[in-house]
Amino acid sequence: MKNRKELVFDFLQQQPNVQFSAKEVAESMEQDRANISRHLNELAKEKHIEKSTGRPVLYWYKQEKIAEKEKESQAFSKIIGYDLSLKVMIQQAKAAILYPPRGLHTLILGETGTGKSLFAKRMYEFAVESGALPPDAPFISFNSADYAQNPQLLFGHIFGVKKGSYTGATEDQPGLMRKADGGILFLDEIHRLPPEGQEMLFTFIDKGVYQPLGESDKEHHASVQIIGATTESSDALLNTFNRRIPMTITLPPLSERTIDERYQLVATFLQQEAQRLNQEIYAEREVILAFMLYHPEGNFGQVERDLKLVCAKAFLHYRTNDEDHLTLTQKDLPLQVQKGLLLLKEAPERVQRLVSPQQKTFIFTPGADGSRYYLGSGSDMSVYNVIEERVDELLRSGVSEKINLEEFVQSGLSHYFSDYVEQLANTEVHKELIPQDILDLTDRLYETAQEQLNRTFNSSTRFAFALHLQSTIDRLKEGRQVVHPDLNSVRKQYSKEFQVAIALSSMIEDTYAVDIPLDEIGFITMFLTIDVKQTAKTMQEKVGVLAMMHGQSTATSMMQTVKELLDTDTGLALDMPLTTKVKEMYATVRDLIKEQKDNFPNGFVLLTDMGSLNAFGNMLMEELELPIKSLAMTSTPVVLEAVRLASMGRPLEDIYQNCQRTLANGIQQTLTVKKEKTPAIVVTCFTGEGVAKKLEDKVNDLIDTDQTAVIPMQFLQRETFRQHIDQLMQDYDIKAIIGTVDFEYSHVPFYSAMDIFNGSKVAELKQKLETTIPIAQMTTSLEDTLKHVGPVNELLVTINELLNQLISEMQLNIDTGIRTGVIMHIAFLVESLKTKGIVRHFPNLDQFIKHQRIFMDMAKTAFIPLERIYGITFPDDELAYIVSMLIENE
Repeated sequence: MKNRKELVFDFLQQQPNVQFSAKEVAESMEQDRANISRHLNELAKEKHIEKSTGRPVLYWYKQEKIAEKEKESQAFSKIIGYDLSLKVMIQQAKAAILYPPRGLHTLILGETGTGKSLFAKRMYEFAVESGALPPDAPFISFNSADYAQNPQLLFGHIFGVKKGSYTGATEDQPGLMRKADGGILFLDEIHRLPPEGQEMLFTFIDKGVYQPLGESDKEHHASVQIIGATTESSDALLNTFNRRIPMTITLPPLSERTIDERYQLVATFLQQEAQRLNQEIYAEREVILAFMLYHPEGNFGQVERDLKLVCAKAFLHYRTNDEDHLTLTQKDLPLQVQKGLLLLKEAPERVQRLVSPQQKTFIFTPGADGSRYYLGSGSDMSVYNVIEERVDELLRSGVSEKINLEEFVQSGLSHYFSDYVEQLANTEVHKELIPQDILDLTDRLYETAQEQLNRTFNSSTRFAFALHLQSTIDRLKEGRQVVHPDLNSVRKQYSKEFQVAIALSSMIEDTYAVDIPLDEIGFITMFLTIDVKQTAKTMQEKVGVLAMMHGQSTATSMMQTVKELLDTDTGLALDMPLTTKVKEMYATVRDLIKEQKDNFPNGFVLLTDMGSLNAFGNMLMEELELPIKSLAMTSTPVVLEAVRLASMGRPLEDIYQNCQRTLANGIQQTLTVKKEKTPAIVVTCFTGEGVAKKLEDKVNDLIDTDQTAVIPMQFLQRETFRQHIDQLMQDYDIKAIIGTVDFEYSHVPFYSAMDIFNGSKVAELKQKLETTIPIAQMTTSLEDTLKHVGPVNELLVTINELLNQLISEMQLNIDTGIRTGVIMHIAFLVESLKTKGIVRHFPNLDQFIKHQRIFMDMAKTAFIPLERIYGITFPDDELAYIVSMLIENE
């Protein structure tokens, strides 16, 4: 009986050249990891296996030399999975080819898209490479389904036709059997052969002779090895035929292939596609993951077809937008592919090693080494040729190559133009900023239009047109052109206005010596048909807001708070307990939106916190055929803004863009920390004098004004005051706000004037000011130690800002010395994570997380900007250590 070490060696031998970590081997063998690690290291020292030098440490068995004939063969090594899932099948195929004297007839079984045709072709190539067939031996492929409904033609095609055997047979026609003489005849979908055809085939197999259709007095001889393929079981064939096929090979479906093979398929296809197009292809990490994890009905073939579709979309973007490379994004994926992301939570650990979380984009470069495998089905260039021809046709028609053709074709014209006019009319630009000659011409144009159309136009419409006219003149003088997306429809629907627009364009041409193209006349026509007041009415759109977050009541609590603040019923919320499976949550969200679809026909804004929920938007949009926009990393201010705008009846895109700005502003405050800011205290009252002055004098007596600035400000209106604080935060680290009006601002504490005058909060205020960290000194001492984090000063300043925010949110009082120590700890942790150093394990982590859930969530959120900047991920163990440090030193 073999000992454990020998069993470990056997495990690696069975999967040569495949790399495993000690943990993966231990889990596969259901053994203790420490023992497995010891045996692996012993085997490596004894030179029985290979061992990597990086982290994590990987082990593998290197393939020993094989027989000379097989060593020369490269045919099967081009098939994905040749050394994994297909290893046994390939040994069967080699045996079928090499079996004396002329090989064995073979039947290949497998579902649609498992690669049966490709496998048969590789068998032929192996036969040539191994010397079983001469280099000029034929390989003839025939799909039996092509003539399944006409047995006469089917027989004739395979066995040949004798002149006069049927009407129209005016000469002898050689069949596939004759063409394949000396080689291989591959019959795909062989189960579609009628019984008579199968009988003729097994007669040939038995005797090596056949008769063409219409010839009964002469037999023809041929040496042909037959390979048949079918999606059915062998039971679909005659028993007498089955008995004459000695070798049956079953190819596994994609669901039974390894995750490595799924990755190899996706990466190989994109690499070869980059080679064919001679252009770089950039693929988002989510695209690679989705293709690796989804369940295609058509197996490998379906994956390749879906990949081709996504590449075609990317090629359209690339060609029409004049981009430098093709970009594959999640939103371009078919719905069934996007659903693969729902399975990420249940995916094996191996996925994270193949598709690293730190690598956000995968780049495939023409000529790059890596096209080891061959995918025959991807070679079709017709879809790209069609796109190329269509784009060239548009460009020849006079459309500028710089115009975003897709955007104009796909966008809704009326909504686009209404938004455009309203935006112009409400732009905060004084009329004096528009040249007088433009204003004068606008008045003349509208006087002409009013006379010819017997219609009046309000001042807002005229002002919007003046702005548009100014930009049009500038654009035409620079030689830039704007394409009207639906010119013919406008010309037909508003024929009278279009004729007036032609007359107005002549006036513009005479005034500025420019040529007004038809597309511009189309836009002028629309200005003559739209009233800004009417446009405003169309903006009352019904858009739903749905917050989805992890936890028992996170989303519902946040949404309830927002509703109470805004006094509105607008807004929906769904909580996702950590025990809920992603697919179940997706179904719940889908059903909820289905129910609410009639209430919100103009779409939904989905606000999510993190993880798999972020992938729902595009999938739901395709499945429900409803406009949907998604925002991740949502906070209460973002939900507040979305609900506020939805309550006002703003359109979907307007809500989405405003929420993006709100989110960006929040992130920007933490991402753009580049310098040490001067600590400051803001003192305020309604006049900015009086009480504020007395507060300033009081605070000056309490603090070191050389270290902390005291800034008096006027408080007349809350929102204006907030904006002033926003501006100050760019240059100052606001430690506190002291005033006569209670005011909350992010994590900045507020002290009332009474608190300071009576001395009740003076000690606390002083402690807040003692948190100034000697960043400059720390930078000098750590520059020679931290080698992999870029500018050390930027790292320390960023950590200091984020840590201050975290401590404030946790409502802790931490001494300056402790803060300095924690900053250094986090700095060294970033260095360690950047270099893949060993991370400690926090004792009783699960129990700690359970008891400190809120603080752990705060820490995770606080350090997201640090993870983004340095491309790292803080393990829960290390976050637990940081939270523990802060709690214990409060």
